[in-house]
Amino acid sequence: MIPISSQQKLTAPPDLRARFAALLWPHLPSALRNEFTQDLGKYFLPFLVGGAVAAGLGMGVAIHVASSLALAQAVIALIGFLLVVMACARARHPLRPDQFEPVEQRYGLGIFLASAGLGSMVLTVAAGDAPFVLEALLVMVALAAMGVGNGSGPGRPLATLLQAISLGLPTALATLLYWPGPWNLACAGGVVVYGMACVVLALRSYAAQSELLVAREEQRNQRLRVNTALQHLNQPIVLLNAQLAIMLINQSARELLGLPADDGRALPGFPELLASAPALATAAADRDEFLGHAALLVAARQQFNGVLRLNDGRTVDLECIPVPDAGWVAMMRDTTGERNAIAELNRELRRCGLTGLPNKRAFREELERRLARGGQLALLLIDLDEFKLVNERHGHGTGDRMLTRVGFRLRTADADLVVARLGGDKFAVLMPGATAETSRALAARLVDAIDTPARFGDAQVSVGAAIGIAIAPADAVLSEPLLRAAEHALQAAKAEPGNQIRLYQPRMSDIAAQAAEHEARVRSTIRDGQIEVAYQPMIDLASGRVVAVEALARMPVEPGNSPQRLTGSNELIAIAETRGLITPLRRLVLRQAAVAVAGLPADIGLWLNVSVNDLAQPDMVDELLAAVAQAGLDHHRLAIEITETALMTDTATSMANLSRLVAMGSGVAMDDFGAGFSSLERLGRLPINAVKISGALLTGASANPVAASIFRAACTLGQSLGVVLVAEGVEQPQELALARAAGVTRAQGYLLSKPVPAGELPAAISAAEAVARRLQTAA
Repeated sequence: MIPISSQQKLTAPPDLRARFAALLWPHLPSALRNEFTQDLGKYFLPFLVGGAVAAGLGMGVAIHVASSLALAQAVIALIGFLLVVMACARARHPLRPDQFEPVEQRYGLGIFLASAGLGSMVLTVAAGDAPFVLEALLVMVALAAMGVGNGSGPGRPLATLLQAISLGLPTALATLLYWPGPWNLACAGGVVVYGMACVVLALRSYAAQSELLVAREEQRNQRLRVNTALQHLNQPIVLLNAQLAIMLINQSARELLGLPADDGRALPGFPELLASAPALATAAADRDEFLGHAALLVAARQQFNGVLRLNDGRTVDLECIPVPDAGWVAMMRDTTGERNAIAELNRELRRCGLTGLPNKRAFREELERRLARGGQLALLLIDLDEFKLVNERHGHGTGDRMLTRVGFRLRTADADLVVARLGGDKFAVLMPGATAETSRALAARLVDAIDTPARFGDAQVSVGAAIGIAIAPADAVLSEPLLRAAEHALQAAKAEPGNQIRLYQPRMSDIAAQAAEHEARVRSTIRDGQIEVAYQPMIDLASGRVVAVEALARMPVEPGNSPQRLTGSNELIAIAETRGLITPLRRLVLRQAAVAVAGLPADIGLWLNVSVNDLAQPDMVDELLAAVAQAGLDHHRLAIEITETALMTDTATSMANLSRLVAMGSGVAMDDFGAGFSSLERLGRLPINAVKISGALLTGASANPVAASIFRAACTLGQSLGVVLVAEGVEQPQELALARAAGVTRAQGYLLSKPVPAGELPAAISAAEAVARRLQTAA
């Protein structure tokens, strides 16, 4: 670009000459023109490579045709390319004000010399007797140079026009005069059109870039005006970008937070600033909480209200308002007086001290008010899954912080929601105007929000949730029946594994009543010691002999009740674990089973299911030893079964109990292997000497190649541990054959024997061995 005098005006002169000059030398303010020049640095490498290639080809052609004139022209072109590259190289570094025009002059001169040298060389070579291939090569180099020099970044209108004249016209003349017809006319016309197009594109590109630079400058000025106004407001204000980096903090906010005057140094992110501000020193320990809430705030993209406690005891409300696609505006207001008055009346009575959410009392009052107003309303009851494990593994402090985090996620999920903590790990949400579809969709969002892991220091914590939904007035019009309906839906959701959502159905009330009645019977049966035990034989596949029996708890069948309804072992254990009765249940089963198995041959052992709660008891092993000794059963004949998921708890007490059992010669088996989440590294460290492959992997595997491959893979993994491998749930001869082929050493299932009472156990053992021998012979 030819240097432009700073005295030029923005208005176009009236005469044609001035208009033509304005077209070729568009005006930019000095600062923006300098910025335009500084952009040349981005094109250093393209010009370096392109110039070297073009100059090298030109020199090579000149030497080949042995033309001293062509060689001189190539040298001129080379000098021009060198000037262009030098200008771009200088622009790669910040330029001083006195260096911009020399760089532009060097660039413009280089473009002209390169174009003139290359254009005249094309004409000279074409006029001689050079091979047509060399002429065509030079023409292509000329066209490429014209295109590169007039790109959207480096192009200057005047330089483009000079280049079109000094490079385009000689090239067009060369093709017109010296190339054979009729191609000479087409080629010459194409070169002329291409040169004109380059001029037009350069003009449009320069105009677009100029407009962009002017618009950017105006935006800077506008921001400066806004910033000046904000700095002089009495309202403390902080402007943030989408990542919560501070774009502006006015003097009122600095004074409120105890920050020094603006000294030009970069500020930390807004959450870090709040956690470390001098006036908030008492809250500095909560830095991680600030960061966590800020991350959720960014994801929620909703207005957020928080509270800041100053060192002098004042309370400041912090309100963060999202600006669509532009970040946030944070405003602070001293509300000490207001909050003190409110705190005297309501805070302790109607707020949860941990999460800051409304408590059960406040929630019920709000629910009754909204029901009284009428209209559609959805009530969601939320129960966190396995929250007890968070307290056990990470401590109650981390558990409290997780409850606070969950409350925050629920509160920021939707601005129209009413969220409360009812107590423990239970929350409630009111959604006005909801239908079954919208309430289910909201519940799914809440489950996803709760399920997101949270990090507190080195601990990463995650919890799931079950949600029960009741809708007024369809399910109830009063608060108590509506809460009861939502509770029944919640219990239905919790009855299934995983994050479940259930809408209330009238039949749930009947199911809940039956479940409560059944639970009462289970508790009464355990308390009265009336649990029955069934025994299922386990066959050694090599010898065909029964080597162990598994003891399974059963409810006694009462007159008038269906056996299938009352004797389910899984349901019995689930109720016992929920109500804290699993240890008394295990004692009842062991007391009966040890006596029954002690009367069997000495090579038949007893396998007993033990829960994770039992493992956590420091005296569990001593209790087991005492029970089997009292029944006259050698402890070497005892083996306990622990589910794969329970083994993953990895508490010190649990591992110590298991290690002691293995060391003394008793068995420790991983039950339902393949149904949990074991890692190979953890499996190798577990103190176990047997693995029971989950029946779910074997069912149908004999007819399904993929399922069979999965089963064999599980068996191979079990064999690599060097433990006894047991296939459970064997119901078909083909399944037994598959298990045998996969390397399983023992089998158990209805194919061999169903669970039987103690009185039928000897006959069941004989029958199971007979079936095993028959199948082994048939195989």
